[in-house]
Amino acid sequence: MAIVKYKNQSGVTYAYESISEWDPVKKQSRPKRKYLGRVDPETGEIISTAGKRGRPKKKGSIQDTKATDYKTLFENTSAALEKSQADLKQLKKEKEELAIQNQQLADLISQIYRQTGSFLKKN
Repeated sequence: MAIVKYKNQSGVTYAYESISEWDPVKKQSRPKRKYLGRVDPETGEIISTAGKRGRPKKKGSIQDTKATDYKTLFENTSAALEKSQADLKQLKKEKEELAIQNQQLADLISQIYRQTGSFLKKN
């Protein structure tokens, strides 16, 4: 067993555990590698990144809670649902107000058009 370090094009060094295994078909030794983590450029220490794939989770999100803590999960989901429903209700109210304003403006535009249209025909 050996620890192998590889440096990629961006300059980040990664560490792997390398074990040689015999390939009976090709009759050659083949390396089997296991990812260990990044190598700190200042100290040379291997920093484990196991289990840290993808974006970090936001604190307080539903995924942040333990799956077995159903009570907290339910409370968080219920609170988020209530907030979404309140936001939806507010948006529907704003939509109705805007529809009324839109109709008033359309009526005003048609009145102006009728008045200017008759004025233009006279001249």
